[in-house]
Amino acid sequence: MKKSLIFIFLLFSFHSYANTYYSLGTDKEVLGAGFEESLTMPLDSCLDGDWVYQGGTQGQLSYQGGYQSDTMINTIAGSVKGGINLVIFGGSAKFSMRRKVTKNSTSAASVIELNYNKGSYNFENRRTKDDITNQLASDPVAVRNKCGDSFIHNVQLGSNLYVTAKIHFNSRSEYEWYQTKIKVKFLFFSKTFTKTKEFYEATKNAVYSIQVNTDGGMTPKLAQLTQGGSTKYCKTDNMDACIDYAESIFNYLLDGGDYANDLTDDYLNPIKFDTASYEKSGHYDLAYAGVPTFSQRYRELSERLRVYQDFVDDEIENINAFLAVAETDAQKDPLIARLAERQQQKTSLSDAGDYCYTLPGTTLCEQRIEAAIATVN
Repeated sequence: MKKSLIFIFLLFSFHSYANTYYSLGTDKEVLGAGFEESLTMPLDSCLDGDWVYQGGTQGQLSYQGGYQSDTMINTIAGSVKGGINLVIFGGSAKFSMRRKVTKNSTSAASVIELNYNKGSYNFENRRTKDDITNQLASDPVAVRNKCGDSFIHNVQLGSNLYVTAKIHFNSRSEYEWYQTKIKVKFLFFSKTFTKTKEFYEATKNAVYSIQVNTDGGMTPKLAQLTQGGSTKYCKTDNMDACIDYAESIFNYLLDGGDYANDLTDDYLNPIKFDTASYEKSGHYDLAYAGVPTFSQRYRELSERLRVYQDFVDDEIENINAFLAVAETDAQKDPLIARLAERQQQKTSLSDAGDYCYTLPGTTLCEQRIEAAIATVN
């Protein structure tokens, strides 16, 4: 299939004092929002100002044979500069998507990644909000904790779209057997693909899937092609329906299809943002408001929570794969029960993260996280 797009490239200029983060899609990742660099966490908005559009478009297509989840952290989360640096307690949906497009302990994956950057907005004519100025006189420490040490001064709009082929296995041992015996790493098969005896034996209990995941860019045509969902499941002895599904998606995305034209502003979201310190921006009233009371323990708690969120997300994906191809009630019933249990655990973990995002104190945060973790078995 033809894999080509017309791209117009733009070099974006970033201030030397800015740090760049990939958006996790929280409601606080907006221009002018305060930001605490020590926690890499958006806070309250303490500045007024104007959104100034910079324009420009950029596109990129890439193939990842085996997309590692940890590697993808650098793509859809964390700091672009200086290594992995997560935005804590935020973006549960984005982190869940990261698991869907990467391999894990019970699934192999291949990914076609399509990135589109529409342009960006700068935050200009900045001024401290009147209520913040008034509060500075009476409680500067509260202002420091509310506003952070920086603010979001640039937001880039765009869409990251991933088409992923996966083979899901019943257990880690079956997956490892497949990895040992089968050397095929590209999992986008054609109908002419001839399965060897080894391939059949290694995947006879597995499920094949084609997934479409995006943090924007779900145009009406793409929604139609995915039929309101995003994943097609097939047994490995009959993958024709999944192969047809993948071809229809790629025809729209790549083979002279209309995706690039359909991708209007309505389907774009913030995909990354830049922060700048109050001091270097000249807002000395906020830069020297007081000594912060943030604890680095929040980061440790966020990382502990994420481990369990990843585990539950992987389990949910695996259950959904086998439930989709189950044929009898005897096969379906235990999967349905297990899925309901995992979904509840997912909600509890997400709620704990949302609670900790309010920075209630590390003791209260830890209690909430541990209570949620205790439900995971």
